[in-house]
Formats: sequence, C-alpha cells, structure tokens
Amino acid sequence: MGALTSLATLGLELALAHKAREDQKDLLKAQRRAEIRRIKLAEAEERRREQAALARRLAQERARAGALGIATTGGSFDAVLRGLEEESRALREAQDRETRARIELVRARHAARRPRSLLEDTPLRLLELAPRLMDSGRAERRSLLE
Repeated sequence: MGALTSLATLGLELALAHKAREDQKDLLKAQRRAEIRRIKLAEAEERRREQAALARRLAQERARAGALGIATTGGSFDAVLRGLEEESRALREAQDRETRARIELVRARHAARRPRSLLEDTPLRLLELAPRLMDSGRAERRSLLE
C-alpha cells in the first residue's frame, strides 16, 4: 500500500511540476512576443520618421533647384534625387538587419531561459525519488512476511 501511495505522490509531483513548467513556458512566450512587438513598433516608427525626412529633403532639393532656376526633372537633378533615395534605402536595409539581429537575440535569450521539458526532467526526478520508493516497498514486504 505504501508503494502505491508513493507512486501516487510521485505522479502528483510530476503533474504539478509539468503544470508549473507549462505556465512558465507560457509566461516566457508572452514576454518574448511583447519584446519583439516593442522592437517592431519602434522600427515602424523610425521608418515613418525616415520616410518623412526623405520626403522633406526631396522637397527641399526641388525648392532649391527651382529657386536657382534649374529644371527639377532630368539630368543631374534626377541623379541627386536618386542618390538621396539610394542613401535612404541603404540606411533602411541596415536598420532591417539590425532589427532582425535584435529579434534573434531576444529569441535566443528566451530559448536559453525556457524550462526543460518533462521528458528531460523525469529521469532525474525518478532517480531522486527511487530510494524513497524502494524503502517504502521493502517496509511493506517486511511487514507482510513477518
């Protein structure tokens, strides 16, 4: 009877440990998602600012060219505008790479913090509890034989 009680206790402890791990995994996932969401929102806001700055810069260049009496289309003026757009595109690509790296860092950090699965932990837990199970079984056997 004592062995059955010990097995029931072991089962309950394993179930509770599994539930705690699942709860912790859910919490870590929520934290990871929130952190990634903040990174993406910050990136979107920065991109919006950069697009507005590029539009202002292009408008300034057109206004400057117009004030100087230079045609605002064709030739070297188009090259200036393409250069500004290319510079903006290169900056945006660099920021995209940085954002992806930051997101991967968050994922890696959270993966390292994830709790071990029940299957990884069960053999260790059973080894800890095995002496208790063995002792309770022996005590029952002794009392039945005597």
